[in-house]
Amino acid sequence: MVYKLYADIIPVKGYTRSLLFDLTKNNYWYISSELYGILTKEIDFEKLQDLYLDKADLLKSYKKFLEKNDLIFQVSPDEINAFPSISMQWYSPSRITNMIIDVDAETSLASLPKINREIGTLGVEAILFRCFSEKKLQELKKYIVYLSDDPHNRLRDIQLEISIPEKSNSKKTTAGLREISKFPMISTVTVYTLNEELLSDPAEDHKIQYIRQSVEGPENCGIIHGNIDSINLEIISESIHHNSCLNCKLSIDSVGNIKNCPSMAESFGNIEDTTLEESLQHKDFKRYWNLTKDDIDGCKDCEFRYVCTDCRAYTERSYTNREGLDISKPLKCGYNPYTGEWEEWSTNPLKQKAIQYYGMEKFI
Repeated sequence: MVYKLYADIIPVKGYTRSLLFDLTKNNYWYISSELYGILTKEIDFEKLQDLYLDKADLLKSYKKFLEKNDLIFQVSPDEINAFPSISMQWYSPSRITNMIIDVDAETSLASLPKINREIGTLGVEAILFRCFSEKKLQELKKYIVYLSDDPHNRLRDIQLEISIPEKSNSKKTTAGLREISKFPMISTVTVYTLNEELLSDPAEDHKIQYIRQSVEGPENCGIIHGNIDSINLEIISESIHHNSCLNCKLSIDSVGNIKNCPSMAESFGNIEDTTLEESLQHKDFKRYWNLTKDDIDGCKDCEFRYVCTDCRAYTERSYTNREGLDISKPLKCGYNPYTGEWEEWSTNPLKQKAIQYYGMEKFI
């Protein structure tokens, strides 16, 4: 008898260590590169022990670990092909799956209804509103209600990120946020603030989370965190074939410019005089959609690459490929796959030139 990984267990090899992702249980385990090497089509522990007599105890520990965590099952060699691997193909019927819409103190929300019908025709499933002005909260709430009630769109998820000043009327703000969080389509409300009253709020509504951080604009975007929030087939399969940040994404910055990401410089028109469809047809709009982590410097050797967000807006600006695409490591990532350690990205001496290029000094 031999053993085989369950189809929903996905191994990903890194430079110093590897990961096993459980797509069903939303869990993961760090494993050695040596263990990764034996997790092939079939695992024959008896044969391995005969080949590596000096590693018998290590192989036993591997087997115990895999069985304890229900990662493998026993099967006869002639039945091994009866258990095919899970398909890692990615497909979405939507031409645009998600959008980011930025709002600041100068944003005219009166222009947003112009794009409502296209949100439906493009098949947008999720929208993240990033509001950098508390004064716009009530106006934005009205638009979210209008958008939620529109029968012509396919939206199933709306998220809100909002920056609240340190000297804010916390009671009024809390009441407004709780009112918004009650909308069925709202999944999360993330509040960035240094206001101690808000930070000490018990946040009775599970949709609302407060983060002690001052966020003033899109320049704060692109930080790569060490936590893994979600593991599922859709995330991993999309990351294998496409760019995990920009694929099927369309963004509108605070002045109405249509972009891949609000933090990126290149614009493909403005919603005042350009339709989303016209921007989507621009020859360069999709140029980063298929740039995977396997193509990016550093990321291609990282065990987190299929569950990590990318950032093409702020990079180390060190490499470009033959097509002129920036394949540099994200600037705001502090993980080193060659040592397996995290460090503060903003103090890395190798990143200082890029930090100065983007004018990031005041944001770190």
